[in-house]
Amino acid sequence: MDIRAIKLYLDLCDTLHFSRTATRMHVSPSTLSRTLQRLEDEVGSKLLERDNRSVTLTHAGEAFRRFASQTLTQWQELRRELDPQQKLLRGTLQLYCSVTAAYSHLPALLDKFRHQQPLVDIKLTTGDAADAVQEIQQQRADIAIAALPQDFPPSLHFAPIGEVPLSIIAPTINCQLQSLLAQNPIPWEQLPFIVPDHGPGRLRAERWF
Repeated sequence: MDIRAIKLYLDLCDTLHFSRTATRMHVSPSTLSRTLQRLEDEVGSKLLERDNRSVTLTHAGEAFRRFASQTLTQWQELRRELDPQQKLLRGTLQLYCSVTAAYSHLPALLDKFRHQQPLVDIKLTTGDAADAVQEIQQQRADIAIAALPQDFPPSLHFAPIGEVPLSIIAPTINCQLQSLLAQNPIPWEQLPFIVPDHGPGRLRAERWF
């Protein structure tokens, strides 16, 4: 039984979703399934019940969850005690952002952060950027990458890392939309738009309209 397997199991206990844990922990679903099977073989009991719609912990799974949590805590405390690099930060940072931001902004930020704080584990969750503030307020994330909302809570801190323009994208093929765009002035009120369902992008688009 290794620490990596324990971390995978604890995250799976939190999400109760194999694909989500595989994404968050940067492993394939098949690797996660094999890890769970090895743990169940070592424990000698079934830890999870799963079907096509849900995943639940068994009685043995709940007991092993408590053991795994205690074991991980003791391991982290031992590393802190034995590691001579006492001034470096340790622990897990819960990070939330959209899939787009994970490609456009996150790599450069993580490269710099890893160089400065190599002992911090990053746990990434992706989702709708409009939900970023709520994820932090409900303590499911420690930090998030998102556009600044109009009503930003005073209890949180926002630091700008870049600017992304609000752009209008249209097809270039010959179609009714192209004929409208070719007019001068453009009859904006006749154009169909696809905008975000909610969040800062939706509000800014509505103000522009």
